[in-house]
Amino acid sequence: MIAMDDFVKIEVDKIFPGPVPDQAGVQIKLWHHKLTVLIQMPELDRDQLKAFNKGFEQYSYLESDTLIPIALWIFDFPVPLSSIEGNFNAKLAKRKRVDLYLDTDDDDPIKNVIQFFLLDGQILRAMKQIELDPGAVQLFHATIRKQFDMDYNRIDFDRYLAGLHNYDTQDLFRMGKVFKHELRSDSLALKLLWYLHKWV
Repeated sequence: MIAMDDFVKIEVDKIFPGPVPDQAGVQIKLWHHKLTVLIQMPELDRDQLKAFNKGFEQYSYLESDTLIPIALWIFDFPVPLSSIEGNFNAKLAKRKRVDLYLDTDDDDPIKNVIQFFLLDGQILRAMKQIELDPGAVQLFHATIRKQFDMDYNRIDFDRYLAGLHNYDTQDLFRMGKVFKHELRSDSLALKLLWYLHKWV
């Protein structure tokens, strides 16, 4: 049984109660068994917020062909938010958390939920939660396992990641495997109150 003490309350237009990126951009993390995307957009405007709430109809997963495989997710939001991309380095995550995420036995099916938090500085402006195509998650699992099988440090990882900056986001999107996503009215994008499993 999970106690309510294991959760924190988060509310739109309030200070986000978790770790917040200190620079504009995208961070992808594992919180408990959920893939989590933090989008930091200081001075967020109304049109960008509207684009986030509308959601996306397609996304792409790319495993780079570099010596150290980089896991890249690209989500094709409407303009002016446009496509956003984030990477994942399994070596920076807690191993127990990753093992839980990778566990797909008969009693624990593939965990394909992903949650998004749109931040303007410390303030949470919007959030949504969707289900990814299980095939996309399986590709991601394969990259994670490859990363764990390799001996590298963060400097090595960042060097190969920097090489991908020669491509723009749309190039990376096309290089990856594209998946469709059906927009649904039951998105959590517009909910003002949510309970989030603690990230610690």
